[in-house]
Amino acid sequence: MKRILSLLIPMMALFIRTSVCEESVNNFVFSGYDEHNKKKWEVAGSSAEVKGGRIILDKVRAKIYEDSGLINIRAQKGIVEQDKSKIYLRDNVVIRDSHGGFLYTDFLNWDQKNQRIWTDDYVKLVKDNNQIQGKGGELDTDLKQAVIKKDVKLEAVPQTIITSSGSLEVDYNKNIAVFKDNVHVVDRRGEIYCDKLTIYFDHERKKIIRAHAQGNVKLRRGNSWSFSSEAIYDVKEGKVLLLGRPKLEVYPEGK
Repeated sequence: MKRILSLLIPMMALFIRTSVCEESVNNFVFSGYDEHNKKKWEVAGSSAEVKGGRIILDKVRAKIYEDSGLINIRAQKGIVEQDKSKIYLRDNVVIRDSHGGFLYTDFLNWDQKNQRIWTDDYVKLVKDNNQIQGKGGELDTDLKQAVIKKDVKLEAVPQTIITSSGSLEVDYNKNIAVFKDNVHVVDRRGEIYCDKLTIYFDHERKKIIRAHAQGNVKLRRGNSWSFSSEAIYDVKEGKVLLLGRPKLEVYPEGK
């Protein structure tokens, strides 16, 4: 046991400025601090093993100390790369913020220095009563800014579903989200098709309040279709402003 600990401690000293190994490799904890000696993050595992310059962790539990609150991370497995200051997490990775938001994926890269996380796997982000799913993502560790790379689906309160084949960029600090490529919106009032869609949230009510559609816009309401280059949809009022040589087509019932 002493031999194992003597190997682990100097290796961790190369990885972070301050590190802690508690009791034994079956109860392993290490931490990172900023230049003011304030703890920024902590990673723990039920066991740790050194293999080829890496530290392999089981049943990973991590904490990130953000100004906005505590971020908790859980995963079944973790790999620490000492020379890159990164951790790779896999199998049932869950990140939870202090406001009820969470992210789920099966594989996650965590850059501790820049406090960024990313994955090429399926990802689900739930925040402010909205659920976002897609393939691949890059986020801040506080989950306030995110890019979902493709095949996006957002389900928003009360009955709105937005999909896109391209990316979604969402900024919860500014209460804005931008969908790209083959965007399709469905709610109880109708449908919108467009190339790009920007939606605006009401943070307090946690609802979409306005949508700006751009590029090859098609809008269906009942048995009527409108076509334009842009459309601005006021969700609360249920009104749509069409821009760019709009055209309206009304079809008989049943057609």
